[in-house]
Parts: sequence; C-alpha cells; structure tokens
Amino acid sequence: MLIYLTMKLTLKRGLLFGLLLGIVSAFLYAPKSGKELRYELKEKVESVPKNFLAFLESLLDLFVSVLDFAKTALEEQTKKFSKAVTTGMSVAKEKSKELKRFTTNIASR
Repeated sequence: MLIYLTMKLTLKRGLLFGLLLGIVSAFLYAPKSGKELRYELKEKVESVPKNFLAFLESLLDLFVSVLDFAKTALEEQTKKFSKAVTTGMSVAKEKSKELKRFTTNIASR
C-alpha cells in the first residue's frame, strides 16, 4: 500500500513538474519580444491565485455533492437493511412457531 501511494504521489509530482516545464518552455520559445513575454507571464502569474481559488471552490462543491450522494445512498441502504432484518425476524418467528408445533406433535405421539 505504501509503495502504491509513493508511486501515485511521484506520478502526480512528475506530471505537475512536466506541466510547469512545458508552460515555461512555451513562453520562452514563443515568437514574442521580451517585454510582451514578461507582461504575459506577469498576467498569468497574477491570475494563478484567482484560478486556484476557483478550482478549490469547484473542488469543494464536488466534495459536497459526493457527500450528499453518499448520505442518500447510505440512508437508502439503511432502510433496505432495516426492512430485511424486520422481514427476517418475522419469518424466523413463524419458523420457530412451526418448529414448536412440530416438536409438540412428535412429543405427543
């Protein structure tokens, strides 16, 4: 399990590093002047916190949706389980009565 988590984290870090390296390379090799490039880079860097906050908000919304779904599914399963237990108890009581009648009949012979 630890190896899987380590590999998963390493993969995520590698993908993130590759993405950042690709972005930087694209900016450095873009056919624009240094002034234009610096201006665009500055705008992109300044927009990161806003975009990150928007990403966190959407992630939080997704998390809340997943929790709501899980809560609903758990409630439904709890109802089904309760019904099954109730049905099982009533069937068990009936079978118990049948068994008592059967044993009484055998004992009375």
